[in-house]
Amino acid sequence: MSKARSLDTDYRFGYLDENQRASKFKWRIVPLLLCLLFLSGSWFFLTEKIIFGDNYISETYDHVGWRTNEGETPTHGAWDLEAHIWKSEYILEHWPHVLWNPYWYLGMPLFKYYQAGFYVVHVGVIKIFGLHPAYAANMIIIVGLLLAVFATFLLCLRISGRYILSAMLSFFLLSNTFLTLRSFGWEPITVVFLWLFPLSLLVFLRQPLRPFRIWMIVVLTASYLAHPLIWFALCMTLGLYLFVISVSASRARTQGIAHHNVLTQYVALVISSLLLGGFQSAAQFTYSQVTSGAHMGVSYLPFYHVMHNVLPVSEFFFSFGNLRGPGPIVLLAFILLFVLVALAVKRPKSNSTADSSTPLVVHYAMSFALSVVLVVMVVFYYFAALNIFPMNILSSVQYHRMIPEFMIISAALIASLYTLARTRAIKILYYGAIVACLLASVVVMFGVQADWQTIDNLDDKPEMIFEDVPGRISMPYTEQSLAVRNSFTSQHQVYGYYEQGITNSYADEMFSVSSGFHTAEHTILYLQAAGVTRLYVNKANTIRNEQVRNQLSGDLLYVDANERYSYFHIPIRDPSLAQAVPISEVEQVLSLEPGCRVMFQETYCGSVGQEFVARDLLEQQYLRAYVNMLERDYEATAEFIMDNPDNYRIVVRDATEDTAVVIKMTDDRSWQATVDGQRVEIRTIGPDYMVVHPNRFGEYTIHLKYRLNIEHIVGGVLSIITFFVLLGFFFFRRRIPRTYENERGDLFVENKEVAK
Repeated sequence: MSKARSLDTDYRFGYLDENQRASKFKWRIVPLLLCLLFLSGSWFFLTEKIIFGDNYISETYDHVGWRTNEGETPTHGAWDLEAHIWKSEYILEHWPHVLWNPYWYLGMPLFKYYQAGFYVVHVGVIKIFGLHPAYAANMIIIVGLLLAVFATFLLCLRISGRYILSAMLSFFLLSNTFLTLRSFGWEPITVVFLWLFPLSLLVFLRQPLRPFRIWMIVVLTASYLAHPLIWFALCMTLGLYLFVISVSASRARTQGIAHHNVLTQYVALVISSLLLGGFQSAAQFTYSQVTSGAHMGVSYLPFYHVMHNVLPVSEFFFSFGNLRGPGPIVLLAFILLFVLVALAVKRPKSNSTADSSTPLVVHYAMSFALSVVLVVMVVFYYFAALNIFPMNILSSVQYHRMIPEFMIISAALIASLYTLARTRAIKILYYGAIVACLLASVVVMFGVQADWQTIDNLDDKPEMIFEDVPGRISMPYTEQSLAVRNSFTSQHQVYGYYEQGITNSYADEMFSVSSGFHTAEHTILYLQAAGVTRLYVNKANTIRNEQVRNQLSGDLLYVDANERYSYFHIPIRDPSLAQAVPISEVEQVLSLEPGCRVMFQETYCGSVGQEFVARDLLEQQYLRAYVNMLERDYEATAEFIMDNPDNYRIVVRDATEDTAVVIKMTDDRSWQATVDGQRVEIRTIGPDYMVVHPNRFGEYTIHLKYRLNIEHIVGGVLSIITFFVLLGFFFFRRRIPRTYENERGDLFVENKEVAK
């Protein structure tokens, strides 16, 4: 070892750091194969019913011990899985006309809203292997889980150098029911690409003080295109890690770290990943949206809470036999961290290669940095329950869905703490705690596998709506099961959530009023404004459904659909997606459109992004005038015809020059309306719908086309330019003589005489 390595200037703060590693790592084929065989066998035990079973796994999710945010309402579970399957089927059915989806929400742009990664992989597997879409989705999800387990194993192995230890730590990703069950059904896309998180950490920790590297840019860009939550978790982890080691190194008077400009490199890395993925990011950073899970809007409405997704502390740390927590590994990480650090402080490590006077956090910089990352992650998780910084920003990425990343950071942290277990007694304590939690997890895993059920399909379930319902359908929040299962069928719909308003473009959850917390008058008004003719309610005796029934009974016709669902019929004179009205009345309605006003310490302009609609008298007046206009009879008529999801014809008859046409889909700058080849101006009206005034008489046809939006075009150009710029940068940088040596480390060795 060179003399330079005895200085404070040469801590690499990654898994190559000899002060963190207990011994030099060696690849051993037999232990490696045995560990991979153990993990593969455990994975197969958990998933064999999916591999050999029927297409769907949804029946299992009504298990009374596994319900999460749906409370006690039975929903048949796997909402998101089914929705994503049907999105792929939608793509296969309508390709290449899939830029716009008229059925979901009030009409929304598919690839501007959702990440393309899952659907590219899903459709590819369907086509290549000829699998049923549901079975193909299950396969890529469980294979993605296995890859995440393998990647976590390699990460822990490179950190600790211990094969059995790494296998046990990565096993928690299989034995934890929160990750396996909830992600299979409720948020499956994250688990398909979850392996990118430990893989990226593996690449990063090899040379953490050089984050701006070609492979780091590649894996971070891939994580963004796969799922923004994985990208955000990586950005958060890398940023905190670099900040912590920068501060700790500075306090230990370590020289050379400043020459790397690690935080500047980090910013350049994040920006490069967004620019390289510009064909996706440019579109997503130009629209506003209430929430974002598989999608990533950047607008956040204040007072938006996910209280029933933020688990009590007791369930977060101690409840791992159901879907209500991350399992024991996070608790295990905190316990071992506290115990081992306390023992290490009591008996400092003697190290001939480092100055014993330097702080413990410098000797174990990686453990210290990972500890800070995990603590901040958990603290931010509980900030989600409060309307305070930083969660009033981070809630826009649905931070509460990042628990699988918590588990991987915990595994890496426990692996790094191995070097603090110096004596036999401490090692017994270290391994004993891990084995105890592991055995408890195995018991849970057997219980989960025993209770797991598969079914052939969901078509015979009572919440499936196959009848041709005019207009749109809607349902309160607890009807997400029904909503998602019909989200990409030929039934136009929206659904309700919390207290948010209806007029938010492409809003994830649309109707607060349908949740039953408003008066019947307001509920009916907002449902009519969006052309909703049926408000479905669950017959289960839950608070929201009970309030809906109590408030609307006597005001609307109540119909029993089947043994599980009923609905209220909302009277609408013309529920079609196009309606002819006089332009004079359109102007009167538009004159009432709300301007900018302050509510709840937030400025709202117009109706888009609206919230707390019950108190907004201006919007109520505006929408009431809009609904009244549509409820009157006019001589002119408009027939709405869909040629494909991107192209529509509206045949107008008996028109005068005063006739305008309201188009009841969300306005978007990519829409283009023409009559006889001439452009017609599109204006916004009502709940962010469109209105056109062709200024023609008699019979004519309006051609409505949704084009490739400018954001995707600009973003695609950015991706191409960024690719060649980065290619040139790294190509020419290799030919520039370096002023430092980084064969085994990252830091400058300024004192060349010492280095010799």
